[in-house]
Amino acid sequence: MGDEGIGCVVARRLAADPGLPAHAEVLCGGTDLLRYADQIEGRARVVLIDAVDNGDVPGTVTAWRDNFDGLDDRQEHSHHLSVIQAIKLLQAIHPVPFTLLGISIASARAGEGLSAELASRTQSIVERAIQEVSRAAASP
Repeated sequence: MGDEGIGCVVARRLAADPGLPAHAEVLCGGTDLLRYADQIEGRARVVLIDAVDNGDVPGTVTAWRDNFDGLDDRQEHSHHLSVIQAIKLLQAIHPVPFTLLGISIASARAGEGLSAELASRTQSIVERAIQEVSRAAASP
């Protein structure tokens, strides 16, 4: 998936990281978030990690907590929801707070593995994700 696959790369590394809080569960959802609706029910918070093509330096992490206003929620295809549309639908089913960690990418083109620029930032992205999960656990 090229740099578009950064969410699953980070999820795999996050699941194996000893710094991940014990209460946290990691799932690699791919492009079909709705299939995880049952697993989202009853959660204190869901932290979603996904690639964003926003023009920032590749590997830049931006956090949106519960407010996704201004983020692109257009459908690219008639049979696929955007990430924001999927979050809103999941919240309608199970009112769970979401944090979206957007990882800036240089290109959404399909490719083999991550670009060198993004691969070199993966560990710092994992560390930022751990911080966000820990923050979510500390919030009331």
